Amino acid sequence: MKKTLWKVAIIGCGSFTGGQYLPDIGKVCNAQLVATCDILPERAREYAQRAGIDQWYSSIDDLLEKCDFDILMNATSIPAHHEINMKALRAGKHVFTQKPAAATVEEVTQQMELAQQMGLKINAAPVHAMRHSNRKARQMIRDNVIGKVTTIRCQVAHGGPEYFQYRDVNPIWFYEPGSGALYDMGVHGLHYVTDILGPARAVGCMAACSLPQRMIRTGKFDGEIIRTDCMPDNYIITLDFGDGAIGEVYTGFCQRATRMPTMEVYGEMGTIAFVRDPQEARPHLEVYYDHPEAGITGWMRPLDRQERETFYCDTFCLQDLIDAIEQDKNPVLSMARHRHIVEIMNTIPRCIETGCIQPLSTTFSEEDTDRG
Repeated sequence: MKKTLWKVAIIGCGSFTGGQYLPDIGKVCNAQLVATCDILPERAREYAQRAGIDQWYSSIDDLLEKCDFDILMNATSIPAHHEINMKALRAGKHVFTQKPAAATVEEVTQQMELAQQMGLKINAAPVHAMRHSNRKARQMIRDNVIGKVTTIRCQVAHGGPEYFQYRDVNPIWFYEPGSGALYDMGVHGLHYVTDILGPARAVGCMAACSLPQRMIRTGKFDGEIIRTDCMPDNYIITLDFGDGAIGEVYTGFCQRATRMPTMEVYGEMGTIAFVRDPQEARPHLEVYYDHPEAGITGWMRPLDRQERETFYCDTFCLQDLIDAIEQDKNPVLSMARHRHIVEIMNTIPRCIETGCIQPLSTTFSEEDTDRG
């Protein structure tokens, strides 16, 4: 099904929407923002004015009842995602949701089943699978460039939401049940590694609450001390991908800065590295080839500068959803993979409690993601 223009509404007018979605939504083919929505009416109005539109709402119910639109972008806080996604799907709207789509495997499954029943599409952040570097890395692994993969290591962390983001809402909610470092940041690392190697068979984890008290460093609550001892803020996650391949994801709210690669994939004949570069917005791809018989040994960049600098933004999640709707296919940012990631996160507390590796039951396939 194709349309000349897909009408989009955004719910959740926080810093991410203002910094990422609002400026770039016009760069998505066939998409037009028609409304904003937030529980703070003044913020919904402000973002609508910034976007040059005249429709803004303060509740999901009003938005669904009064506004004519096709796609909902859900950028609300983590605990609100499931209820809003379900309401939008029941109202006949396609949905892109920020991560995670829901707190449990059962809730993600409910969203998947409802979307299928209603003939709708739903996809979920993070967006890393759509990047040129991820696509190139997957292709090199398929082409056996680094031989059999043995290990994948990834780290996605920062110093805590109180440290680096400019907010007019107290960031303490990031440290409360239903949110936390695992669901806010760990989901990125798990998305990275499962995008490259596919579903995991089992998971283990070591975790700690390393900083039980923090000071808000920016915004309206600058200088306020908050207790953050409700759950761990520091995780080392281990994964078994089968066939001799294992993985490690470091994540949390305890990393002020790093020079380590975002991700490295080790194979019997080389290494693929996602290298951080202060001169580039995203990690760039470097590959170590160990092919002496072909006269090739050493580090190289498999993507040329034009490919590395091709415009990329977080609103490509919306392009992925529109492509899936128009071509009647599964999104690259599929809910099948997202459900698997949510299962991993749901299983981690049991790993911590027992000190044991736990098996996983969900999976996904290439067909579930329609990825290139």
